[in-house]
Amino acid sequence: MLPILSGYDACSLLKKDEKTKHIPIIFLSAKNSVPDITHGLTSGADDYIPKPFDYKELVARIKARLRKSSDNVAQPIQVGDLRIDPASREVSFGGKKAQLTLTEFDILRYLAVRAGSVVSREEILKEVWKDDSSKTNDRTIDVHIRALRRKIPPLTKHIISIYGVGYRYEK
Repeated sequence: MLPILSGYDACSLLKKDEKTKHIPIIFLSAKNSVPDITHGLTSGADDYIPKPFDYKELVARIKARLRKSSDNVAQPIQVGDLRIDPASREVSFGGKKAQLTLTEFDILRYLAVRAGSVVSREEILKEVWKDDSSKTNDRTIDVHIRALRRKIPPLTKHIISIYGVGYRYEK
């Protein structure tokens, strides 16, 4: 009953796309027949709640789906030729694997997740060093970026230095 395409079609499209397939989808619909519910679930929905519905039940189901999706292993990150697999902590560029330190991996992952956005050194420190970020010099990041560029030469074109601020990963 959506204006341009049906909820079933929208769900199918989202579940086929690598970038959105991990997002939980819950149908909340006035269509409450068994064929409608079955169609929604087979199109990729994670849950289906027919109207009328109880607000507390809806909130509980949303929380359950979010909990379940956060329990899943992190999805691989693909930005152009760069592929980062958080589960195995493997990095490859153009199909060629690279051996990175834990810190280099975490910095590259953080930049890749925010591809196209400027990321300050302070943000990287807080993400990678967490509670110890105040004990670490922000120029340490520059050393790790230099090591990343040396280990994966094509990254030189993709990790852009933003003078006085930080870095941006360009696709």
